[in-house]
Amino acid sequence: MEVSVVGLSHKTADLSVRDRASISVPEVAARLTEAADSPGIAEALLLSTCNRSELYLVSNNGSRMAAEDAFARAHRLPLEEVRGHLYVHRNLDAVRHFCAVAAGIDSMVVGEHEIMAQIKQAVGLGKRAGTVKTTLGRLANKALAAGKRVRTETKLGEGFVSVASVAVGLAEEVFGDLANARLLLLGAGQNSELIAERLHAAGARSIIVSNRNYERARDLASRFDGQAVRFDDFPSELAKADIVIASTHAPHAVITAEQVRAVLRDRQRQPMFVIDLSVPRNVDPEVGQIHGVRLYDLDGLNQFLRTTREQRTSEVPRAQEIIEREAREFLVWMRSREIVPITLTILDAAEALRAEEMQAFLAETTNLTTRQERAVERLTRRLVHRLLRVPLDQLRELACTPEGAHNVEVVKSLFGVEVAAGAADPVEAEVDGDDLDEDDSEATDETSAKAG
Repeated sequence: MEVSVVGLSHKTADLSVRDRASISVPEVAARLTEAADSPGIAEALLLSTCNRSELYLVSNNGSRMAAEDAFARAHRLPLEEVRGHLYVHRNLDAVRHFCAVAAGIDSMVVGEHEIMAQIKQAVGLGKRAGTVKTTLGRLANKALAAGKRVRTETKLGEGFVSVASVAVGLAEEVFGDLANARLLLLGAGQNSELIAERLHAAGARSIIVSNRNYERARDLASRFDGQAVRFDDFPSELAKADIVIASTHAPHAVITAEQVRAVLRDRQRQPMFVIDLSVPRNVDPEVGQIHGVRLYDLDGLNQFLRTTREQRTSEVPRAQEIIEREAREFLVWMRSREIVPITLTILDAAEALRAEEMQAFLAETTNLTTRQERAVERLTRRLVHRLLRVPLDQLRELACTPEGAHNVEVVKSLFGVEVAAGAADPVEAEVDGDDLDEDDSEATDETSAKAG
């Protein structure tokens, strides 16, 4: 079996493409089932955030074509529409990639932390769908371990390390002191909570929170001495807002150009600053063309992030060393699981052949004492084990190389070994750390703007 990843990210696709590939949490189970409903796919995991849509697979066909087909099925998109934006990594490269994603190296905001919770949530959803089992569960553990080590042992996470912190930093750059600015938050999920914390810490005292779940909006607003408004009523708050941050999971624009033009007339043309952290976008891109409005979406934040990204570049080599060690450890574990049943099958076959020849020898030799028979028995056992020791040791080493899957198949062919699927499945690995609660689906259903 091979582990692979196929996906697109902010590095390969602009926001319009990522919009089309976005999958909301309630849809994940069905999409995973569609992806896994193909011969040869044993496990599947979907990681869908604002900045990436990735499908991790365990299969007996790690070809690029098979991976791309699975991605297209899972995302219900014509393959030709996204093929030019897709990357495919296999085995060690796939493991390295997952570890780099967890460490925040591959994120738009290098070193950001939110991706760790998003991975845990993705694995939890995959487990409930029945598509994340032993191998991907263990891979997620290894990726999370790599992410923790990178953040602990390097300075990669210093400075602006999340979309939330960047959004607040950008607001401070525009307005300076936020104490007199009126802020409207659309969404009450994890990202909105992080933004509210940073806004409050930066001195903001007028924070309005609006969410489809009013109770959630009220709870969040109360923590920061803010106010909550029902989602249907937020347009009336636009006229009073200096800064608007949209971080919901609505599948369409909730702020239109027409609304903003009307609002600016009511505001007597006072400027408005809008940040859209949502995928799909919650703010009509045309809003950015309106005089008096500054609009940043996730792609627009890239320019602002360049400086802080460069400041952490020096830490990347150290982070990559950590990732390489963690990735190779996982590959050793995965290949070791595969070769255990192969090794046992080879040893069993050799023992059966030895026993058969021993029986034939004893049938032809009638003058041996019991002691002599036992001595011959021991001799033949030692001989078989010594003959097989070197090739089996080599098998373990060859299995852990980047070409390990191919090497294992060659050895199986040489020895004529057939191993039943699932022969080495141990107890399913648990994800390190608590999975996100079922109740957190509210955040992802309509309010969580995800940063990975």
